[in-house]
Amino acid sequence: MASGEIALGHTGDTATVQPAGTRPEVYVYNYNDWAAPTVVSGKITAINLVGSALGYKISGVESCVKKSESFGRSAVTGMGQYKHLSGITIYSRLQTDKDGLIKKFGDGRFVFVVKNRGLDADSFEVLGQDVGLRLVPGVIRDQYANDGLYTLSFATPDGDGENENAPPQSVWITDYATTLAMLEATLS
Repeated sequence: MASGEIALGHTGDTATVQPAGTRPEVYVYNYNDWAAPTVVSGKITAINLVGSALGYKISGVESCVKKSESFGRSAVTGMGQYKHLSGITIYSRLQTDKDGLIKKFGDGRFVFVVKNRGLDADSFEVLGQDVGLRLVPGVIRDQYANDGLYTLSFATPDGDGENENAPPQSVWITDYATTLAMLEATLS
């Protein structure tokens, strides 16, 4: 089959549509610590990190984690490119968080595992595993908006050579609790 040819159809089932949105937690990994995950039948079944690297969890309240994707075409090759986007709200203005988290986000690339609403086999998705997510330049805090909280937007970096190869990949082992336990085990 040639590239770009579909090999399956789809029939929507409105009785089992999962609720839209995300849960208020995101697992964050330094891009340089992310190794190729274990994949079975197209789903990530194990997250592999370099050496003794660990991930971090950022939690908040409803709607503090956002996720979306976009599609475009390379100006050079005409091939499809995917862009992963995520937003998180940091509920702190402590200097330690500004130094240890906000500043670090401005300097690095990251892989996010976002928890979608619902408890199905596609509840967890990985963003940025091919090239990482970077903090998008712009206003990150306005003392007179969003309760004065940090609102950070992350995206696949701009540029023809920087893109994700596909929409976000799902993470799933055997059930929701087992998958969640695996993610929690990657944390510091």
